Amino acid sequence: MSRALIRQAEQIKAALLGGNAAGALIQIDDWMRMAARKGLDPVTKEQLEPAVAELRALAQASLDGARQAAEQVRAIVEAARSLQTYDSFGRRLVTATRANAPQRF
Repeated sequence: MSRALIRQAEQIKAALLGGNAAGALIQIDDWMRMAARKGLDPVTKEQLEPAVAELRALAQASLDGARQAAEQVRAIVEAARSLQTYDSFGRRLVTATRANAPQRF
């Protein structure tokens, strides 16, 4: 029983590292059902603690990365909105900028 749970924890880890969040969630659900159905003896629980801690750290890192990516997308969208060259009626907007004339030395 403990070998099956440890093996499944390794599969969950592989799914998380491989970027397969949906597969990891399915495997976590299966893992939890199996553990709830058969119960955990103290030895198995002790063996699984490091694996659970590692999975928790991987999941947190994944969440942090997803949040950072969402922030970057938000920043890109905001920057793109400020760079629009046409108004809502389809007219081209021209912004004049004053730059120093190029000089040759």
